Amino acid sequence: MSNQKKKVKSKIAIKTHLLPVEERKTNFKEVNLGYFDEKEVIKECERCFQCYKKQDPNVKPPPCMEQCPTHCNSREIIQNILDGNVDEALKIIYEHYAFPKSVERICPGFCQTKCTAGKKGDPIQIPHLKRYFVDHYGLPNDYFKCEPDTGKKVAIIGSGPLGLTAAYFLRKFGHGVSVFEKLDVIGGMLAVGIPEFRLPKAILNEEIENLKKLGIKFVTNKNYSKEFNYKTIFESGFDAILLGIGTHKSKWMKIPGEESKGVLHAIDFLRDFNLENEIPDVSGKKIIVVGGGSSATDAARVAKRLGADVNIVYRRQKEQMPAGEQEISETEEEGIPILFLTNPSEFICCDDEVESINCIKMELGELDKSGRPRPIPIEGSEFNIDADIIIEAISQEPDLTGFDDKKFEISRWNTFEVDEHYSTTIPGVFAGGDCVTGPKTVVEAVAQGKEIANEIHKYLGFEIS
Repeated sequence: MSNQKKKVKSKIAIKTHLLPVEERKTNFKEVNLGYFDEKEVIKECERCFQCYKKQDPNVKPPPCMEQCPTHCNSREIIQNILDGNVDEALKIIYEHYAFPKSVERICPGFCQTKCTAGKKGDPIQIPHLKRYFVDHYGLPNDYFKCEPDTGKKVAIIGSGPLGLTAAYFLRKFGHGVSVFEKLDVIGGMLAVGIPEFRLPKAILNEEIENLKKLGIKFVTNKNYSKEFNYKTIFESGFDAILLGIGTHKSKWMKIPGEESKGVLHAIDFLRDFNLENEIPDVSGKKIIVVGGGSSATDAARVAKRLGADVNIVYRRQKEQMPAGEQEISETEEEGIPILFLTNPSEFICCDDEVESINCIKMELGELDKSGRPRPIPIEGSEFNIDADIIIEAISQEPDLTGFDDKKFEISRWNTFEVDEHYSTTIPGVFAGGDCVTGPKTVVEAVAQGKEIANEIHKYLGFEIS
C-alpha cells in the first residue's frame, strides 16, 4: 500500500458572492453574483467525487444526473472543467439547455439533493459552476449550426421556458419554427413572473436574441382565439403545433373577504410590476403574502423593495416550502419574517379595504398526494394579524380562453390531457409544461421541451440520430 496520504475533499462548499443585504433591500440589482474567478470554480469542482466514473455509465449514471429533470451529466461537465476542456463542458451544457445563463440562475438544484458530497457536508454547487462557464466563455462553436431545411413548419403557442426550449431543438433539427406570444414581451414567466434581482432581463433578452439569430421567428401580441387557432394555423401551412401556454391564471383561496380590492394575486402583482403596469402603492403598507413557493417569496421581496412592511404566512414548515432553499434564505436575510404552520381563514375588510387577516395555527398530519405532510387546523388557535394589502400566492392554472371548442380534452385541474407522446386529442397538436402538469419549475419545463421536440420530430417523419 502506498504511504502517500489520500487528499481529503473539503466538506464545505465554495459559496457564491451575494449583493450585501442592506444594498439589495433598496434596489432590484441581481442578488446572487455567482463566482468571481476561475480559481473559486476549480476549487469547488475538486470537491466532486466523480461518482461511478469507473463503472459502465449506461448501468450506473451519477446521482446528480439521475436527479436532474434534464438528465444533464454534471459529473462530466466538472471533469472537463478540471481537465481544462471548456469547449466540451459547454457542449454538454448546451445539449440540454438552449438558454443556460437564465436557467442556471433560477434552477433549484435538484442535482444537489442527491450529491454524494452533500451526505456529510455541502453538496457541489452545480448550477453555479455551470453558470460561471456560460457567463464567461460564450456559446459553443456549433450553437448556430442546424440540420438542412426539412421543409416542415412548427408553430409554438407560448414563449415560456418550454416553448423556447422546444423551438431551439426543433430548429436544430432543420424545421421552420414560429413562436407566438400573446404578450408584447418574449419569455413567458421568465419575463413577467421572475423579478430582476433573480433573473436580470438583459441576460434573458441576450439569450432570446441568440434564438432569433438561430432562425426562430417570434410573433408577439398574438392571442389564441376564434381567428387564430389550431385550424387556422394548420391552414396557413404549419405541420405541427405545440401548446406551451403555461399557468398564467390566478387560483384563489375562496375564503371570506377575498373580493376586496386590497386582495391581490402574486402572479398578477409580479406580471404588472415586470411589465411596468399600474400596481397599488405599497410603500409604508402592511402586506401579508400567503404561500410558500417562488411566487410568494418573489412577491414579498418586490413589495419589500418598494417600501412595504411584509410578512409571509405558510401553512407548513420551512422544509416543505416549494421555494428553493436559497430563495428562502435570501428572503429571511432581507428582513421578511415567515410565519410557519399558519393559514388564513378570513380576510377582514371594511368599505372594500383590507383591515386584517384572521389566521389559524396548523399541525402536520399524514403525507398527502404531494408527498408532504397534510396541514391540519388546530381548534381554538385562531389569531389576527393587521394588514393593508394581502397577496395570495397559493397557485395558478392555465388560461384556457379560446380553447373552448370542446376538441381538447381538459383535466379536472384545468390542464390539457396528453398521451405518452405529449399528443393532445387533436392530431398534430402537442402540449407540455405547466399547462399539462400544473405549476412546476423552469428546469422541469425545459426538460419537457426537449422531449417534446423529439416527439414532434418523429411525428414529422424523421428519426432521432
